[in-house]
Amino acid sequence: MTYRHGATIQIVLAAVFALGQASCANPAMVKQTGQTLTSRSNPSLVLRINRLFKPIQPLAFPIESLTNVDRRVFVDCDDTATVRRLVIVQFETVQHGSTFRFLYPPRPPAALGNQTYRFSAYVHDDQAEAAKYPAKEAALTRNLLVSKGYKVPRLFRVARLARVADQGGMSEVIIFYMENADGQFSAGPLSGADEDGDLNLDLSAAQAMLTRLKSVVVPIFE
Repeated sequence: MTYRHGATIQIVLAAVFALGQASCANPAMVKQTGQTLTSRSNPSLVLRINRLFKPIQPLAFPIESLTNVDRRVFVDCDDTATVRRLVIVQFETVQHGSTFRFLYPPRPPAALGNQTYRFSAYVHDDQAEAAKYPAKEAALTRNLLVSKGYKVPRLFRVARLARVADQGGMSEVIIFYMENADGQFSAGPLSGADEDGDLNLDLSAAQAMLTRLKSVVVPIFE
């Protein structure tokens, strides 16, 4: 799928923002001031993102008839506007009337601040996922980045932390730290990737990614 500037992207994004305001505006009641994110409940946390990452327009949208998403995107790019790194913090809540619940343990565990998250690290074909699911996170985020003038890589190396944010399984928070990985792989499908198109990192590389995530996403407790 080819992403380009122009009226089509602007119309799609305008529709997403309008839908977000109508159906899932700020579901976790998140306040954003520069590089600081504050959520008062479900989850209760304050995160400060490294100043090298520029905040861009939040995304709010539903995932089917299951959950509502509030996605905060922070970009580090080079002088050509090519994305080097992303930090994405996603707050997700179950839609009213849905029987869906977030039910998963924080395993394998990783700590950030005083909370324990489920941790994974992998190489991800973001462009392929966006083409396959044009109404979901990858496509909407790529479209937003392109509309802001950024050049988005095909592949990202990803560290992902996720945790259920309330006892009833009605909400979760996910923290992504993503690095441009286009220079490390050839064109075509990732060799050894799983059915989702992801290539898991070995333990050493995964821990290095987690360390870098923690260096740019810092929890602040009041």
